Amino acid sequence: MKNIISKALTGIFFLTLIASSFVSCQKMERPPMNIIPDDTARLNGPLQLFLAFEDSPLDSIHDVEGSVAGVTFVDGHKGKAYKGSSTGQIQFGNAGKLAPMTSFTVAFWMNTEKHGGGAQSIFMLPRTSDFWGNLFAMIEGNEDADDNSMLLKFNFAGNWVEFSGNNGVERLPDMYGKWRHLAFSYDENTSKFAAYLDGQAIDLPAAVTDRKKDDAPLGPLAFQDASQFVIGAFQQHIGVGNDPDAWMLHYTGMLDEFKVYTKALTAEEIGNLYAE
Repeated sequence: MKNIISKALTGIFFLTLIASSFVSCQKMERPPMNIIPDDTARLNGPLQLFLAFEDSPLDSIHDVEGSVAGVTFVDGHKGKAYKGSSTGQIQFGNAGKLAPMTSFTVAFWMNTEKHGGGAQSIFMLPRTSDFWGNLFAMIEGNEDADDNSMLLKFNFAGNWVEFSGNNGVERLPDMYGKWRHLAFSYDENTSKFAAYLDGQAIDLPAAVTDRKKDDAPLGPLAFQDASQFVIGAFQQHIGVGNDPDAWMLHYTGMLDEFKVYTKALTAEEIGNLYAE
């Protein structure tokens, strides 16, 4: 009886071996792989806002569109660009990872004409508990036909940098009627601020670059009550705080390739942004 069972099992083994060999010799059709992209690196990377303005207010990092008012999209430095107006703005209802960032780089292309009167806001990270926002840049008026320089004021966490021609900080040269690339950064590790025009570092005095608080290095930033983000307007224009003052104006010029990083890019990296 045992011999019969043993012979039967041996036969089954050889039949299985032959069948598997036959199958392995066949060319099998394999279904295509459905690869799902991993967005983790993009969503958690240092680039946390990227507006290309390709006929839309899309932040391509988070695939979120802002709310648009008074804005058109025109031929820009690269593809299409933002074109502002006296009511133009793009509002994002959530500041996301821009709110807790402790270092930053803001970089963009701009092309604008002179304006009179008050100051135009290029962008702002609002602060609900204060008149001034957490992070913003604004342009003061210039009606001098013989002066093509720009008086730009930049603020981050209460730290003012005024490109006004005073205190060793020159007005930005030849800024109107052409595309110029601007970048601003702050590095919590060195407590240094830097500014760049067309990929080159702007020469700034140590009193401007070396940021201090109570005679000690400023260190990591701490934005307060950060809410929303707006292109082309002050926070008051989107309902944060009181009504806007008469001098608060929307940005009427063009913007392109607007990027915000949660780290300080190196001079080489900013040079590469300009070269792109």
